[in-house]
Amino acid sequence: MRWTWDAFLFIVIVVGAFVSLGYAWKKWHSDTTKAETPGWRRAFAALGFIVVSCQVALFTASWTRVGRDYVMFRQWSRLVLPVFLVGLPFILAGKAPSRWWLLSSSILFFIVCFFIALSA
Repeated sequence: MRWTWDAFLFIVIVVGAFVSLGYAWKKWHSDTTKAETPGWRRAFAALGFIVVSCQVALFTASWTRVGRDYVMFRQWSRLVLPVFLVGLPFILAGKAPSRWWLLSSSILFFIVCFFIALSA
């Protein structure tokens, strides 16, 4: 298998998105012990994590039968943007430093899914 720059860049973006999500989860878990953050912000941050997890599920679904079936792929591609747009307010409402890592992970997953949708 011959490696090209675009394959290398794709792998770097995907690994960066997963590392960013893992680090955001770690930072959020350590920040939840502090009582400084209001409850509604903690709840919105938790919903942000749920939405980014949905983005991860969409990304992994592109490697299953969805990627090979044109009808399912069309339905999959229609979900990428709404999930991203719904998640942005939840992510930005969180006050902890984890929100920037979560935001970068969400943006990277959106970019990867968007390019996968364009490649069809």
